[in-house]
Amino acid sequence: MKKFLAVCGGSLLTVLLLAVAVCAEEIDTDHFTLDLPADWKSRKVETQPDGTAVAVVQSTKDGTVVGIRIMQSTGRIRDIATRIVDNMKAKGIDMSEIKQVGDSFVVEFSQGEARGIQYFATSGKFFSVVSIIGKTVDTGKEFLQKQFKPIDSKLFPASF
Repeated sequence: MKKFLAVCGGSLLTVLLLAVAVCAEEIDTDHFTLDLPADWKSRKVETQPDGTAVAVVQSTKDGTVVGIRIMQSTGRIRDIATRIVDNMKAKGIDMSEIKQVGDSFVVEFSQGEARGIQYFATSGKFFSVVSIIGKTVDTGKEFLQKQFKPIDSKLFPASF
């Protein structure tokens, strides 16, 4: 009986350790949840009483960075996106034209070997900017498709 319990206890410990390795951390805000696998690390997470939030995570495999910023809406999302894109252009970042995709807007950018994409969306009360930066944006898109769970789907693009 002791041997059976030892085997069961050892098996249970292995399962628990694997579960921790698969989902190392969870970022939970009023607007979204991110489940971070072991190969993604949280770099910055801030939430404010007014509902604004910032989360920055990074892949330890290839260095891809994903940033999510939620702020109170201060105007039309197209105008907000245009201001951000203009500021990035002024800093010498190569920017594509802003494209509307459903109710959100998307812009791609590059500087040197870094590639990026930003998604802009609004729920009316808040707006979001979701950014992916890396050698390619594929790692970040895959991460968001699997690990990102919006609370208010209107606040984020329908897909990444």
